[in-house]
Parts: sequence; C-alpha cells; structure tokens
Amino acid sequence: MENRIIRKKRVFSAFLVLALLLCILQSDGYCKKQKTKKDEKKAETAQPVQLDKIIGDLAEVIAFNPIPVKGIGLVVGLPNTGSSECPPKIRDYLRQYIVTQVGSKGAVNPDAMIDSLDTAVVSVEGFIPPGASKYQPFDITVKALPNTQTTSLAGGRLYTSELKFVARVEETIEASKTLALAAGPVYIDSITAKSDPRSGIVLGGGKSMQDYQVTLAFYKSDFAAAAIVRNRVNQRFGKDVASATSPEVIYLSIPEQFKDKKERFIELVKSLYITTSAASEDAHINSLIKNLQTEKDKSKYQTALEAIGRNASQKLLLLLDSKDESVKFAAAKCLLVIGDSSGMKSLRDYAQNNASPFRIAAIQTIGDYASKADTVSLMNRIAGDENLDVRYNAYKYLKKYDDTSIVRTLVADDFYIDQVIITSPKTIYVSRSHRSGIVLFGAPVDCQKGIYVESDDGQIIINSLPTEDRLSVMRKHPITKELMGPLKCSLRLAELIKLLGDKAEQEDSKKRPGLGVPYSDIVALLKKMVDKGAVDAVFVPGPLSPLASK
Repeated sequence: MENRIIRKKRVFSAFLVLALLLCILQSDGYCKKQKTKKDEKKAETAQPVQLDKIIGDLAEVIAFNPIPVKGIGLVVGLPNTGSSECPPKIRDYLRQYIVTQVGSKGAVNPDAMIDSLDTAVVSVEGFIPPGASKYQPFDITVKALPNTQTTSLAGGRLYTSELKFVARVEETIEASKTLALAAGPVYIDSITAKSDPRSGIVLGGGKSMQDYQVTLAFYKSDFAAAAIVRNRVNQRFGKDVASATSPEVIYLSIPEQFKDKKERFIELVKSLYITTSAASEDAHINSLIKNLQTEKDKSKYQTALEAIGRNASQKLLLLLDSKDESVKFAAAKCLLVIGDSSGMKSLRDYAQNNASPFRIAAIQTIGDYASKADTVSLMNRIAGDENLDVRYNAYKYLKKYDDTSIVRTLVADDFYIDQVIITSPKTIYVSRSHRSGIVLFGAPVDCQKGIYVESDDGQIIINSLPTEDRLSVMRKHPITKELMGPLKCSLRLAELIKLLGDKAEQEDSKKRPGLGVPYSDIVALLKKMVDKGAVDAVFVPGPLSPLASK
C-alpha cells in the first residue's frame, strides 16, 4: 500500500515538474494565456476612467506622417538626350518589370528599350500624403542616375513605375511591397529659376495604392477608455468612423466631408471633450468661450468648440453681436463648421469686404462648409474680383460644384485648360504642383493680331498677320527635326494651347492632330507671349512643388 502511495506521489511530482517546464519553455502558450486573462481581469477591475478631458490627454495620433517612397523607373520619349548606362541589378529589375507590363517577351525588347538614347533610367521619389486615400495623387521627382550620360529629361514621360518604402531601393526593390505607382510627363520649371535638366517633377504623378487609416494610441492601456473614446468619436463624426481593436489602439477612418481636410479632422479628434456630465461639458464650453473672447490667438479655442459640435451653438450665437471683429468672425466660422448657418450673413459680409483681414478665411470657410447653393451664389459674385487670391478661391469652389461658368478642356490626357467665363481681369494662371493645368480668368482670352513669337530653343514659332483673325503655328520635331505644320487656329488662347499640346498622331481620325508640345514648354511659351505683348493678360505662375528644391 505504501509503495503504491509513493509511486502515485512520484508520478504526481513528475507531472508537476513537466507542467512547470512547459510553462517555462512555452512562453507563448498556456502560461501566457493565463497571464493575459489575469491582466484582462485586472483591467476590468481597475480604477474608473478619469473623464472631463480631451482625447489628446488620453491618446496620441501616430502613423499620420508622409510616407517616403522611392523606386526605379524609365523616362521615355527623349530627343536623344538619354543614355544606355544602367547598373546590372537595376537592369535585371527593369527588364522583368517591362515584360510584366507589356506582355510576352516578343512584344518588346527590354534591353533595346533601356539602351536607347531616347530613354533614361531614373530614380523616382515622393511622399504619400498623411492618411492618404486609395489612388490619391501626389507629386514625385525623377532624377537621372548619377554617373550616366543623360543630359536632359525635358520632354520625357515617366513609364509606369513602382514606388516602395525602402531605405535602399537598389538592394531590395524586388522584395519590397509596392505602396504606390507613378507615371506621367516630366515637368522641368524654367520660368522662375535655373533648373537642372537632369531632374524634374511629375505633377500629381504618384498614386497611392491603398487607403491609410489613422491610428490613435492610448498612453495607458484601458478597455473602458477605448470604448468611451470610440463612442464619442462616432457620436460626433458618424457611425463606424472609430473602431477600438484593443485597449491600446483605436483606428480612425476619415469621414467623407474631411477627405480633403484630413489634418483638420485630426485636430478636431484630439480636441474632442470626453465627459458623461452635462454640467462638466457646459463648464468646459464656458471656459472656451471666455478664452475665445480674451485670448489673442483664438485658433486653439475655435478648434475645441468646433470639436464639441452643436452643444456649443447657443453660447456661440451670443458672440455674433460682439464689437470685436475677430471674436465675431471666430464665432461665425465655428457655427458654420458645426452645421449652424446662423453666422452666414457675417461670413458673407467678410468675404465681400476687400478691406477685411478675414476675407480669404471667410471665403474658404463658406466654400468648405456651406451648402452648394450658398457657396455657388457667393463665388459667382466674387469671381470677377480684382484680387487674384479672391478670384482663385472662387474658381476653386465653383469648379468643385462643376459650375457652368467654368469650361474645362482636357489636352492629350496630360493637363487641363479651365476657362472662367466671368468678367474679370484677364489672367493666365499655370499650375506647378499637384496637377498640370492652366486657368484662363476673364475668358475668352485672345491673342493679338500681327504677332511673331519664337520659343527660347527655336523649336516653336507662332505668328499672325495684322489683317488676319487666325494664328499660324509650326514646330520642329524634337527627334526627327522635321517641320510640323504650319497649323492654323483662331486667335483664342485656349484653342492655341490645345493645338500645341494635343498629340501629333491622333488615334481617332476625326480628331485634329496637334504638335505634341510638353506642358512645361507650353508654360514657358505662355510667359513669353505675355512678356512680348502677344497676349493682353497677366501671367501668374502657381506655387512650385516643394519637391523641386530637393
């Protein structure tokens, strides 16, 4: 009997030792699960969430930064200014990628394509915008590889290229995940600064391949806090905007109304007040209203009131009668942002007052948050203003709603011409970031009679006789050097731009062929025409892409 008891004790001891060993060796197994359950139970019985705070006190927004991406690509269509140099690893990658893009190996010879002097191997770089939506465009740079004989990328087009998040593309390009694609005509600015012809920008040429959520990370793991924050965000911005996947993290989807105002959405979320007490929220609103009236920098308090939403309306309404114009404007703006149009009259007055320091801000507030009818009505009234900033903002919001006062023409699928058919100073505005485009204010804009304009490189000639109502346009082909034209068009500048930019060989025989002039050359030519008096208008270059200086 004793032996049997001893044997049982020994067996029990052996099992106990084995269990302990398993717990030690299998750290991701049973013991870890037991520990997790204990932690969860401990979290459930932890101290209640301390409310009466803004979300920014409980959590921080992470992963809301530009994502640097880069790749290797091929610029084609160069007039013998490219080169055949290409490092072996890059050549192997490009060879495989070209075949993948165009089909079977017999369709194209990748090595011949790479070796041609009409092509150049380039590095491609850009930044996916914070919280980007799928297919959202962004500017990219292209640069000829160092130690190659490429002399210029002018007139070239970037062949579709993959962009990846890697530190050294040359070593890991094939194994890395593709985050974006890039393609389009190369823009080399020549109107305001000396440009490197071996480096250019593809305006809006990058396209994000996925949606990026915003991550809200809690400073302290807390199930209850995560649930409260999730519910408050969804209550303020709409169902399913926030999802709590753990006690540490909440994922935020950008609401539709904030797709082009992502940074503002993040600011509002961080400033959102968390409380279960109406009295506490009321005290918070009173404090913000007081600071809005007394503090010089009102932006922080405006944001906090906008984040609260309609519960702040009654207190804000009282400020519309303020003698302090900065307080009155801040209140009117806050009200419109939270969906109360009581301040619209004040905002319209600011938007139409050319002496008001709040004029542009009022126009943008109405354009971003007012109804379509209110927006279009105001923008049509100010679209002919003498102030270009006013006119451009009015045009931007009229275009947002496809107003009939704007006629858009797409040229060779590369850039657009927008004619703003409202009486205003004649102005030619050219885009140099985000997307290639030309806006003609006060359209129709006409060329003068009896003009002769030649491009700086002597490749393009535009002329007309003093007695004729039409232009004659010629171009020397950049590769064959054969003369193209003369082609005829009316004196209308929009028609001339389209003739210059349209493809020389149209797939549709019913379409009129153009001269295939690159957008960057057309921009330089328009500036020259204005400088020489061939067009009676003001030439205004838009802001240059920040990537141009990198």
